[in-house]
Amino acid sequence: METINRTSAEPYYLQLARILENQIKSGKFKAGDRVPGETELCRSFDLARSTVRETLRALEQQRLIRMVPRRGAYVNDPNDNQWKLQVTQGFLETEAHSPDRSIDTAVIQSGFEPLPSFASKALGLNDGERGFVLERVRHIDGKAAMHSTNYLPADVGAVLIGKPVLEGKASLNQTLRQAGFSIFAARREVAAIAAPADTAKELGLARGAPVLLIQSTSRGEDGRPFDFYRSFVRSDVVTISVDAEAHGEPARGDA
Repeated sequence: METINRTSAEPYYLQLARILENQIKSGKFKAGDRVPGETELCRSFDLARSTVRETLRALEQQRLIRMVPRRGAYVNDPNDNQWKLQVTQGFLETEAHSPDRSIDTAVIQSGFEPLPSFASKALGLNDGERGFVLERVRHIDGKAAMHSTNYLPADVGAVLIGKPVLEGKASLNQTLRQAGFSIFAARREVAAIAAPADTAKELGLARGAPVLLIQSTSRGEDGRPFDFYRSFVRSDVVTISVDAEAHGEPARGDA
């Protein structure tokens, strides 16, 4: 077993990180395996708990491991932290993410209210027209990952009343699909921005910390927009994956 070189100028936590990284890349620990815990690493390498914690934080930042509250550290699968940005699926829905991750939803607010002008414009409604707003925070393995708000026309929002989705217990996309609102086409935009104050609070970030902003308008087969959302995503918790395929004629750029 590799050991810590006490005479080296390299910090102990980086030496331990390199040892664990080598063990992961050599196959000693495979994707999904639990790596030794803090107590075991402290004992095996004669290191302070603070040093071991710094090692695990460094490996997590490299996305080699993921920390699961009250369970420990697990070797990451490169595809596990990718949330797929697809056209005909709801990007925010559980089925768009790796099935073995723990995804929890907290509903911040829901109900009918006048929509902000940007949402009214995206949905083809009159400025200030009344619609339905659903604001949620998504957690992946206990970590706040995304803060999102969906804006829907009033008649679309009405189908959500009394449904489990308003308690964070069901998929919005699936609930809408069952009510006859299926995504036929969508436009999605991604930009890196500074987190607004409310988003920073919900995601446990410093105000102005970098986040990804996803904006999406979903349309039915009749061309009517029935869902517009803004989602602020912590890119240090989840990676956005975009799948693209060419059908028929060569794809042309969409400015």
